[in-house]
Amino acid sequence: MTETYEYSVRPGSTLLSVMSFLGLGALAFFLWQVAPGFVLLAGIPALAACVWQVWQLPRYGLRMTPTSWQLLGVEDDFVIPTSQISYLRVQKKTDSGPEVGLILDDGTEIRLPTEVLPDLGALVREASARNVAVRGLA
Repeated sequence: MTETYEYSVRPGSTLLSVMSFLGLGALAFFLWQVAPGFVLLAGIPALAACVWQVWQLPRYGLRMTPTSWQLLGVEDDFVIPTSQISYLRVQKKTDSGPEVGLILDDGTEIRLPTEVLPDLGALVREASARNVAVRGLA
């Protein structure tokens, strides 16, 4: 077990973003020979916007430390102290994927979005390593 386990994902496709930047760059290169003013007026800002969008993409995920669980990108990095977690509930659904939730000591359940979670094996392994019981797996 590592001290901090972090799993993060970004929406969209990195390959598609890189290909669109390369396509815009190639278009700007060829248009420079015909209409450099157009490239300066529209092409350079389009390339800058493309880079800015890739840089500013939100990052979603889960960070587990020995003292807390943190949902990244969800409600401004929602933090749950490990001492308040009673157990991790995992129910496998056939049609819509697994249903995962953290059950707190007071009985409330915090449903974890499956889009930001690692695969179930890694999640169960890391939760167990942090002394959080796992229930509901069949």
